[in-house]
Amino acid sequence: EDLTGQDKIVHMNGSIVAFPDACFLWNVETPQEVTLASLSVVKLYRPTVEYLFIGCDKPLVPSELDKIRKDFRKKDIVVEQMDIMNAMGTFNILNGEDRRVACVLVIDPDEGS
Repeated sequence: EDLTGQDKIVHMNGSIVAFPDACFLWNVETPQEVTLASLSVVKLYRPTVEYLFIGCDKPLVPSELDKIRKDFRKKDIVVEQMDIMNAMGTFNILNGEDRRVACVLVIDPDEGS
């Protein structure tokens, strides 16, 4: 069947890490699990990204967010934390402008229950 011109929609349940041309499930469920180690996949992605949006409806641990920002700044990557809806929207807009962006969304499986 020819799917030319049709939107290709993929539904993923859980936290994700999204790049301009790929999206992966991410084994993170709480803001406390967002660390330099859990974000290492973003630094490995090529071409490197300019922006990383961390979408989480609860705040990250401030000291960890500072560590993340400082480390990513060394690679010229700007890190911003925002709520999930704004992170998705900002990622989609900049991705639509062909910017090099990444977005991680922290989805707590207990929130929907």
